[in-house]
Amino acid sequence: MKVKTFISTYWQQLVLALCAVAVFCFWLFLYPFVLVMREMAVLFLWNSDYFMERIVLPGGFAQYIGEFIVQFFQNPINGAFAYAVLFLLEQKVASLWLHCFFPNLKSVYRFALSLVLPVVLWKIAMISYIPMTPTIAIILVMGAGYLIMICKKKMKLISTCLLIPVIYWLTGPAAVLLLLCCIRWIPLTATLFAACMIGSSWLTPYPLMNIIKGIDYDWSGEKQMGTYEEMECDMLLRMKEWNQILRKFHNPMSPAVQSAILLATYQTGQIGQEELFRRMIVPSNIPGYEPSVFNLGGMHLIINFGSLVSAFMVSDIALQTNMPNVSQRAAFEAMEYVPNYNKSGRALKRLVETCIITGQYDLAKKYLSILEETFFYRRWAESMRPIVEHPENIKSSPFYQKSQESYANTEDLFFI
Repeated sequence: MKVKTFISTYWQQLVLALCAVAVFCFWLFLYPFVLVMREMAVLFLWNSDYFMERIVLPGGFAQYIGEFIVQFFQNPINGAFAYAVLFLLEQKVASLWLHCFFPNLKSVYRFALSLVLPVVLWKIAMISYIPMTPTIAIILVMGAGYLIMICKKKMKLISTCLLIPVIYWLTGPAAVLLLLCCIRWIPLTATLFAACMIGSSWLTPYPLMNIIKGIDYDWSGEKQMGTYEEMECDMLLRMKEWNQILRKFHNPMSPAVQSAILLATYQTGQIGQEELFRRMIVPSNIPGYEPSVFNLGGMHLIINFGSLVSAFMVSDIALQTNMPNVSQRAAFEAMEYVPNYNKSGRALKRLVETCIITGQYDLAKKYLSILEETFFYRRWAESMRPIVEHPENIKSSPFYQKSQESYANTEDLFFI
């Protein structure tokens, strides 16, 4: 087959392939820190109790599927691939709907219009406080809507009325799109949809306004999640890319990023430990600094935080500077910043580490039992259990042994 013939025959598939590659590269090379941030706000457990916690709420099934996908975002390659696949699914369901509504529309126009939905959802995915749930919900609703629209005319109303309560409970307010599948009877279907929303507010411990906007459709806002600057610095901090931190950040606004720069300066040998602590801890009365939660007798840590990401950065920095109690407290604070009362695998992992250093082995066992029901943290949890159950095995982990010795032999100034 000649090249021109091949292109003219499969041009739509080629365009979609290029779009998928573009989406993959966009997330992997430009915004991987957003993917990592999403994973740290989720703790997906492989047990029936976790599934039941989600399915008893309207939209819980879409949330469950979204969290199942997000757990793999610990590796940004997986997250970029997932968003590329979702882009193709969104285009497909949009194309099916356009074919039902506008069967006589030229294929080239229908194809162009089918790209609008995935592009819009791509843009929404960049907003840190919008979780995966609404994206999954829209795909599920549009897939169910297509099944309704290919039914015979007499069956459309019946199938719509039967599916609205089911799809609403599975996906949440995105189910409103089903009203378009039977426009002729929209007063009836709209009333049924409204009844579903009001009824669910009686069955669940959420006010009606939360039900209307979606229980897991919108988190508390960008300020609670953190800025892009903090997200990128946090990812580099976890990777211990000290030189990149120094190259990328010069005059950051975030105190957590400022402390990360100080730590990177120390790790690259440009300053000593005494200088690190001198610059990281400042008098409480310095203008421009909010009162810190870490008060040290008239001094306070510059690494005070105000978002999910910055709290995790505080925890990382404190652990690497031999302040396990500060690290532990920051991990607890980070967990409180996670929206919708979710837990965090990253926070629980940090709590296990700080419990080992401070000798709280019974508490560490509790956290390990939770992490052992996850996918990505299970192997790490199993490797740490021998240390927790037999503390003498800490010699096999030099970092924890050294940190534990430092904790036992250091004055309480940094262990508040």
